[in-house]
Amino acid sequence: MNQSEFAKLHGVSRKTVTQWKARGWLVLNGEDIDVDASNANVERYRKSVTRPDKKTTGNKQGNKSGNRSQGNKSDSGRTESPTKIVERMIAEKGATMTFDEARTLKENFLALLTQLEYEIKSGQVLPYKDMIEAVGQEYSRMRTRLIAIAPEHGPRLRVLASTTNDT
Repeated sequence: MNQSEFAKLHGVSRKTVTQWKARGWLVLNGEDIDVDASNANVERYRKSVTRPDKKTTGNKQGNKSGNRSQGNKSDSGRTESPTKIVERMIAEKGATMTFDEARTLKENFLALLTQLEYEIKSGQVLPYKDMIEAVGQEYSRMRTRLIAIAPEHGPRLRVLASTTNDT
């Protein structure tokens, strides 16, 4: 089977089949495509399956994301977004799973993420970065105040702070 027939079989353009060929998804026997092996690879690696019966008609603009900032949260040190985690996992392990396995993995991660968000909101998980930042700010304020004390006040403060155990 040639590339144009393979494209018609899957309901995609010849350009898409050429991209699949460049990615190594197609198994070739000389000039022809080995349909069974190529179909297995396409099923394994392809992100979505062509489903013409589920196409919606009408306006596809939807709500634009725009510039949605998170406000004045000091969450600049956030570890990774879920998409970055998935990209890192694919880079480490490779994309060797089927579409259904990938969907199951995604659902599991989203469930864990939802559980974590619930635990944070309910107070079971403490925001340690915010606490560290607040303690650091308090220490820097105290340090600034101590540095501002004139040196001649040192002996008087020492007398006031001394106890019986001090030497």
